[in-house]
Amino acid sequence: MHARFAARSQWLSSTLIDNGFSVVELLLYSAISLMLIGAAVSIALSETRSSIKTYELVALRNQMASVTFLLEGEIAEGQSISVCSTSCTVTTGTGANPVTLSVPYSLVITHPYAVTGSGRSTATISYYGKTNDPNLYRFGPPFTTATIGIDPVNGSLGLGSGALNAGAASVETVASPNTSLSSMSINSDERRTLTYSIAITSGTTDRSIAWASSLTATGLKVRTRVGF
Repeated sequence: MHARFAARSQWLSSTLIDNGFSVVELLLYSAISLMLIGAAVSIALSETRSSIKTYELVALRNQMASVTFLLEGEIAEGQSISVCSTSCTVTTGTGANPVTLSVPYSLVITHPYAVTGSGRSTATISYYGKTNDPNLYRFGPPFTTATIGIDPVNGSLGLGSGALNAGAASVETVASPNTSLSSMSINSDERRTLTYSIAITSGTTDRSIAWASSLTATGLKVRTRVGF
């Protein structure tokens, strides 16, 4: 009986070797296949993370360009500026119903609607953050919906994608999401020059770390216009 079993086992082994894979070869093949698949998945994940980071950084750079363009445009056109770094207050709401907000920092710009003429008026534009809120806010006259010609006497300065709407009430808007200002200081030696830093994050802390990116610009400078 033992001899018959041994003979049969030898025949099976010979058949597997001659016509297919042995068990050892199948196990080895499976192990190598799993290693290759794991390597391919790891490379794919790495490439995906790299693409996400690139996408996030490009988006943050575009956002940085937009918000600095807005800030520097309004600061440069302002008659005067004031900054506050701690325990600040800003006034929002309407003239009849003002609202005083306590904020961690603020930048206030006195902006001229018109450069010349007896009807010249000014507006107060405030940029500020809020406690436990990542956004940068703006309170001031809204912009028109389309670019129009520069007409300073009538309050059209052609700023950004449109001029300030002198006839509309000031409103609070998010100037830039997940954005904060810091290190704001007015340099008297450089004649009404504001130095500031700005930080922007992707704001995706609830997602994978691959989506979490940040961008910071330090030591930015912009000068206000000469007073009248």
